[in-house]
Amino acid sequence: MNITAVIPVSPIKSHPEIGILTETLDSIRHHLPDAEMIVTFDGVREEQEDRRGDYEEATRRTLWQLDHHYGNSLPLIFEVHEHQTGMMRRTLTEITTELILYVEQDTPLVTDEPIDWAAITDFVLSGQSNVVRLHHEGVIPAAHDHMMHGHNGAFIQTSQWSQRPHIASTAYYRRIMETNFSPLSRSFIEDKMHGVVDTAYRRDGMAGWHQHRIHIWDPGTGNMKRSYHTDGRAGEPKWDSTQVF
Repeated sequence: MNITAVIPVSPIKSHPEIGILTETLDSIRHHLPDAEMIVTFDGVREEQEDRRGDYEEATRRTLWQLDHHYGNSLPLIFEVHEHQTGMMRRTLTEITTELILYVEQDTPLVTDEPIDWAAITDFVLSGQSNVVRLHHEGVIPAAHDHMMHGHNGAFIQTSQWSQRPHIASTAYYRRIMETNFSPLSRSFIEDKMHGVVDTAYRRDGMAGWHQHRIHIWDPGTGNMKRSYHTDGRAGEPKWDSTQVF
């Protein structure tokens, strides 16, 4: 399939155990057994230096799993803390497919419901969408209705960016990384893009929405939940004040 899965990894409380990550990798392999997976191991931030030993052991265990169990995978190991944006900038130089499946280390795909990969990938490759999100709740919460802008077939038009699992055009990712983040950015992608996409719609309506063309896949069964959260951070801070955009 014309898609590369990108999975960012950073120190979490459960290391050196790697069950949270392997649950996510297993879920990707369940749906996409042959797609390349690029697993990016961030460097250790100063605030987590006490985790270095456990993180290095978790990385070692994961590398063994990638080599012996998952196949068609590429680990990228960063010596210093690059955050999601720094790692994604480097990762984009390795991607040769037209599509990206972005899955954070603690947001597995569900394996008890189908995902229509052909419909989703065709929708993005046709140019009708830049990003199709796999929703993490069964329905759209009422509080989010103002960010939903009607259906296009099985796809809900939305001005809500989320870093939860999504399929995106590689070309679009290159554009947003170049346009919205400085060469030295070290931040969560969502923390900037949520505002970028929302502002475009609030300012220019659907003309603004068309700049990003983000959708949520709706299978039409009454349950659109296709991902979930295993809470790798487990209540730890995000260190928002240290982010560089």
